[in-house]
Amino acid sequence: MASATATQETVQTIRALDEEFVRNANSGDVEALVSAFYAEDAELLPPNAPAMSGHTAIRECWKGMVSAGLNISVLDTKRIEESGNLAYGSGAYELTLSPPGAARISDKGKYVVVYRRQADGSWKAVADIFNSSQPPG
Repeated sequence: MASATATQETVQTIRALDEEFVRNANSGDVEALVSAFYAEDAELLPPNAPAMSGHTAIRECWKGMVSAGLNISVLDTKRIEESGNLAYGSGAYELTLSPPGAARISDKGKYVVVYRRQADGSWKAVADIFNSSQPPG
């Protein structure tokens, strides 16, 4: 099977989206995180939870993570490919949660994000799935 590659412009755009995602998540700006990163009809598929569709549901998920003391230390998209109006990135993350009154949780995992080119030419996530690489427990 032939593999498409991403243009340098798309690679730079997706890496910039990653940086903005981390900046907004770590500063607690959930509104900016969701509006800058996700398309209106996006789906978020977090671990141990049902799929969430649309900005409202995605915003609530990230609000919960931020209120639990979310800090993303690594978001490393290792592979980016595109074909037509779709692109994807896959990589690894490292994060911590510091919930009030509870022990700090560290996690390392992987993710895949599917992007669709928007009418204005920008890229936004339409599907985002992530899960831990740590053993359960």
